[in-house]
Amino acid sequence: MPRAASAPTRYRRLGCAVVASAVLLLGAGCSGGSPPGGPRESGQGGPSSAGPSYPPTGPLEGPYDVRTQRVGQDDVDGKFRGGTVYYPADGSRDYGVIAASPGLGADQSMVQAYGALLASHGFVLITFDTKTPEDTPAQRGRQMLHALDWTAEHSAAADRADPDRLGVMGHSMGGGAALHAASREPRIKAAVPLTPYAGKRDWSGVSAATLVVSGSDDEVAPPSGHARAFYDGLGDAKEKAYLELKGDHFVATPPDRLVSRQTVAWFKHFLGGDKAAGEDLCPAPREERVVASRDTCPYG
Repeated sequence: MPRAASAPTRYRRLGCAVVASAVLLLGAGCSGGSPPGGPRESGQGGPSSAGPSYPPTGPLEGPYDVRTQRVGQDDVDGKFRGGTVYYPADGSRDYGVIAASPGLGADQSMVQAYGALLASHGFVLITFDTKTPEDTPAQRGRQMLHALDWTAEHSAAADRADPDRLGVMGHSMGGGAALHAASREPRIKAAVPLTPYAGKRDWSGVSAATLVVSGSDDEVAPPSGHARAFYDGLGDAKEKAYLELKGDHFVATPPDRLVSRQTVAWFKHFLGGDKAAGEDLCPAPREERVVASRDTCPYG
């Protein structure tokens, strides 16, 4: 499987091999039908003919200076294996809180590119290491909820974190974890699973606005059995979107300019209350890399 040139090859081969083993072991949970999609749904089967097109260069950083806090396992009473908190240096207002989980066999470095990015746009974000690299999506989801609560209540950013505006994201089994967490916690307003993997498809318990990103050539979590099926299974999510890009299981880790802007806009709109950010979301971006997209535009 080809690797993205911007990530360490050895690390990615290890992660891919571990996740691929999991696919073989959990294959029985990877078949089945898809529930109907949400309301006001629009879709496309190829590159978009409308929507924003992003230049290959230009600033992505937001207006806020970013601070970080390293967190150890003892600091969080062993509820997860530590992590890194990214938060705006400006403490004059409250910010939404996001937790990001890596996938099977990976550590927080797989999702850390989103830390400073989202913090610079006005969010408190924690990337965390799971108790073991082999934890299931459900186990990761429970740890994600602990990470959100700890960050909002005890981190260095607790004085500027809004515990009632929560978001989740993750890669692979971390994306499955984001869906598990969102199905259990109504304070979670927005979710972004990246090339997600999980054994279940019915995510009718998720009411959070959810952006699902997939790779057309993903051999670890093929879109037809995972990302696309998960999108169809979001029966209670009034706002949702599906974006399938040319690429493999690591198409969004680290994020390119398109993924970065879509992710930032999603959290700004649904977690930050910035309705103007919806202009980056509706209609879907037009890029040669966009293989397919579906959504419930226009978003409220």
